[in-house]
Amino acid sequence: MSGPQVGFFCSSCRRYNVYALPLAGDAGLCVECGHRDSPAPSASLLAFGPIDRCPQCENLYFYTRKDFPQQLGCAAVTATIVLSSVAYALWDVPAAVAVLAFASLADFALYHRLSEVTVCYRCHAELRGFAPSPEHGPFDMHRAEEYDA
Repeated sequence: MSGPQVGFFCSSCRRYNVYALPLAGDAGLCVECGHRDSPAPSASLLAFGPIDRCPQCENLYFYTRKDFPQQLGCAAVTATIVLSSVAYALWDVPAAVAVLAFASLADFALYHRLSEVTVCYRCHAELRGFAPSPEHGPFDMHRAEEYDA
């Protein structure tokens, strides 16, 4: 898929699905259970402009984050902790510091290469490839708790 994409979680089985804009016949169709969520993108989204409302739930509030799988990031941190501990046990402090320095450099390089994804606070739909909006800042825990309540 190329162009702007919307990733969403099926309201029936919670499986992650993706569709591209402009809408095709299978947009909103879950590949796992066959349930169809009916996306309703705004005119701004169809023109590939700034994100003004969520095409899945029509929410108006979003946050941005780096487009990197969170589970993979946690696995990388865990692996760095284990490797630096092993290096410390076998070769002492300089080896452990070297492992941590290498992990920091890799993180720095990834951070600057990865693009941003805009995420809906309500339904957690991920919108990729749209024009950035200055209104969408980083994750706000207070706003997220408002939607969880």
